[in-house]
Amino acid sequence: MRAYTLTKQAFKTLTALAKNDLKTAKKLKKVIEKLRQDLISGESLQGYSQFKKIRVGKFRLIYTLQDQLLIIAIIEKRETVYQTFEHLFKHSDFLNFD
Repeated sequence: MRAYTLTKQAFKTLTALAKNDLKTAKKLKKVIEKLRQDLISGESLQGYSQFKKIRVGKFRLIYTLQDQLLIIAIIEKRETVYQTFEHLFKHSDFLNFD
């Protein structure tokens, strides 16, 4: 099983969902566990081939693998996930790849 980490945004969203929408939070946690075990794979993100996306209800989970570390970059509603991703990608050293 691979190790994983969440960005501040993903952690904050998952924590808020655990308090306000436990059903969705549990679904997201199941998806993360399946990703850790390499049981599922998402669709590549257009323009950012190193990232993949998975639909979980009204939410999208965007992730990447870096040296066998699963990085959960974004957990956000479908309507705003791509704007949030663009902002985080451009303004965070954590997600920059050289």
